[in-house]
Amino acid sequence: MHRKDMIQMIAVIAVLVIGFFVVQQYIMPSPKPAPVNQAPSNQPGNKPDTNAPGGNQAAPPKMEDTTPSTDVTSKPTASDEAHGFLPMKREKAKLHKLANSRLTAEISERGAVIERLSYIDADGKPVYLQTPDNPQDEPKPGLALELLHPLDSAPDLSPLALVLDKNDNWRNTSRWELVPDAKQPEHGQSLTFRFPPGRGVEFPQESDGTVIFKTITLLPETFRFDVSVRVENKGSAPVEKVIGLWGPVGMTNDAARNSAMHSRIALYASTDSKRFVQFEDSPSMRGLAKDVKSLQEDLEEEGRARHDWVDARDLDDISKEDRFLVVHGLRTDYFLAFIAADPEARDQRWSGQVLPLKGDDQNAAMSLIAPKQEIANGESAVVNMRFYAGPRDKEHLTEAWNANPPADEEIKLQWNELATSGFWDVIATPLIWILGMLANLVGPGFAIILLTLLVRFSLSPLSYRGQKSMATYTQKMKVVKPRLDAIKEKYAGRKDQQSQLKMLTETRAVMKEQNVGMLPLGGCLPMLIQLPIFIGLYRAFGNAIFLRQADFLWIHDLSLPDASLPLSTYIGDGWLSFLAHNGYLTFNVLPMLWIVLSVLQFKLQPKSDDPQQAAMQKNMAFIFPLMGLMFYGYASGFSFYFIISSLYSIAESKLVKRSLIKQGVMPDPKKKPKVDEETKPDYHGAS
Repeated sequence: MHRKDMIQMIAVIAVLVIGFFVVQQYIMPSPKPAPVNQAPSNQPGNKPDTNAPGGNQAAPPKMEDTTPSTDVTSKPTASDEAHGFLPMKREKAKLHKLANSRLTAEISERGAVIERLSYIDADGKPVYLQTPDNPQDEPKPGLALELLHPLDSAPDLSPLALVLDKNDNWRNTSRWELVPDAKQPEHGQSLTFRFPPGRGVEFPQESDGTVIFKTITLLPETFRFDVSVRVENKGSAPVEKVIGLWGPVGMTNDAARNSAMHSRIALYASTDSKRFVQFEDSPSMRGLAKDVKSLQEDLEEEGRARHDWVDARDLDDISKEDRFLVVHGLRTDYFLAFIAADPEARDQRWSGQVLPLKGDDQNAAMSLIAPKQEIANGESAVVNMRFYAGPRDKEHLTEAWNANPPADEEIKLQWNELATSGFWDVIATPLIWILGMLANLVGPGFAIILLTLLVRFSLSPLSYRGQKSMATYTQKMKVVKPRLDAIKEKYAGRKDQQSQLKMLTETRAVMKEQNVGMLPLGGCLPMLIQLPIFIGLYRAFGNAIFLRQADFLWIHDLSLPDASLPLSTYIGDGWLSFLAHNGYLTFNVLPMLWIVLSVLQFKLQPKSDDPQQAAMQKNMAFIFPLMGLMFYGYASGFSFYFIISSLYSIAESKLVKRSLIKQGVMPDPKKKPKVDEETKPDYHGAS
């Protein structure tokens, strides 16, 4: 590409971007941004069907076997009310706080559930700030990220709501009584609630004679809760109970909305191998709702009962009887919220439910359910679970696991696998580790520079060999090209098989005589090796939480587009949304600089006389500019990496070129070739 063409291309890109801003701001009306990080407004409430599937079989029973025989009515009867079923409004319930150095959870007496979970420490200081939707805006000091909060689309459901029987809708919206004299744990702090509440009765019980106790413990210096559900049978007859809990009921995604990272996680265990298997290709929230709807239609065709929820095993198509669910939850780019089974009860057949929330395609609810238990009169059944709501990285997940590890040392660390999300994390994980280590030493911005230099320096030997082999091939082709052209001209117009075979034979003989091989792979090898590194870096910059809201130079968040110029407009989720972040199109300088440097990098490469190689170079000249356009709305740290990489490549190419000229592999362009006296034109001899 000529210098004039390059300048024209850059000017056109700049004019188009500025023109688009002008048109969008002053001519076309901007759509109203969709609210985020708040409970959806004006959404009709839909009571979810939370009837628990039961069974103690190796594989969970079919849904029609778990459908309650009595439909849930909209209002409890007088008899139900006498046993504590008195639904109340959220705003009427008293809240109790659990706080440590990482988070603050507000526990509501309405259902004994987590009403809100914010990243504020026990002293009231923010731990993680909420990220603005517009990359141009900086986080507001003091505005902590609220990961879990009430949703209008789930008015009767909250994290840690009980999954027990057909009365769950009433039980989870009625008042639970705080047990003031409950025993406190050795480490951390806990709240214990009882249902039915006292209401003046000395020993209140449900109609079947049972009393339920739920204890929520927040462990110190971690993002983990331990939850215990105890069902006491004070009646005169045995009872069968399936005990479970809802995990996250929606979670705030303050990164890139509508992304594949805002999705469900499910971890299964095996009784035989004790190995944990993660389902990595979970769809986004919108995709999850479509998958659930499709499964429900299939179940109806099979004659099975249809609920708002679906069984996790059905959704994941788990047919092996020795597999059972142990972790169920949601993830975003940087955070996780999940309910986990008691690792001490590792051979139990845990199951779960998936419930998309109606009228809210960005949220869903996940439950985890223990096997059915028979409780004799005078006895009790206890189910222990863990609840995690924190960063999605191995350091914090390991910290949470070790806060109260299982007594059985053979049980391996389960939750670490949740920090990764696919095959390419084999590359992303070590890159995140190296980047994190460097960030602790020099800060995130300089860590990106050092990581770039480290990666490129390790590839320099391959790059040198590739450039040398390409230069050698180019010089040899200059010598042999006239003879090859003569052969092509000799057989021009002769398309029969025999003539083509002769042309190929003569071509090979000439190339063998001049020791010229085929187009060397070494020239493309560094780029081929960089491709998986590129994908790994893409995953790394999307998951490394220490880059979230990390500033460098004029960039206030390396995990967002740089938004260098104070121009932004909301374009929504239209066909140009790939250029925007959460619908906001900003003027990002780094991707445009990346495009300019990549064009300059290819312009400085030696041009080949071989048509095949020249065509390949011409095509490659457009790849990185297209990539810069594709990732225009992605993390600025990602663009910054490739800017440094391009500068390194330009400097490396110049140094390698000098070395090859000294070795005689390439001709010196400053030295004019000598002209043979016999071949001089006549005007050379004119006086």
